[in-house]
Amino acid sequence: MKLNIKIIGTRDIYLASELLTRNFVSDRGVMMLFKENDANYTEKVNHWFKATLKMLIDNKQIIKGAFWGDELVGVSIVTHASYKPSILSLLKWSYSVFMTCGIKTVRQSAKHDLSRRKTFTDKNQLILEFIAVNQEHRGKGIGKKLFESLDALASSKNASVWLETTKDYNIEIFNKMGYRLIDTRNESTVRYHIMTNEK
Repeated sequence: MKLNIKIIGTRDIYLASELLTRNFVSDRGVMMLFKENDANYTEKVNHWFKATLKMLIDNKQIIKGAFWGDELVGVSIVTHASYKPSILSLLKWSYSVFMTCGIKTVRQSAKHDLSRRKTFTDKNQLILEFIAVNQEHRGKGIGKKLFESLDALASSKNASVWLETTKDYNIEIFNKMGYRLIDTRNESTVRYHIMTNEK
């Protein structure tokens, strides 16, 4: 069966949010957006991803899915450093996240976005927000294919790619993909490793 990488739309939001939730529910960067020891934490993370995916799709940002037949087995979310959502979509996102996850999640999301923007240069940069592969399909080159698709996109726009990770072991993985560590930044209790493929 052939792996296909294609842009995903609103019909795929539920599947994509479930995959992202499974991959990032234990990520410290995601955990800090929510109240500690919340009994509904996983459901709230899933809702946060749904609301965020909808806002990004509405604002024509690039969300690609890796499909193994009809099954969604990987997702990458890419924005541009200059990306600013429309006021209406931001209000919808804020209301949806506030009603489901609470004010802390809205505030922490905005705070993190402002904090990381200090890292961006004024150059043409794409931001790899999230990349995830279904655990049952790891080791099949799906992540590599998503990165190749990202590299082709960046090349077509004459852009570099920036990403951040909270996991130390990802540094070596991303090194192999052509990314180098340029900074480490602490935000609250979370340490972010900033990486780029910028020459």
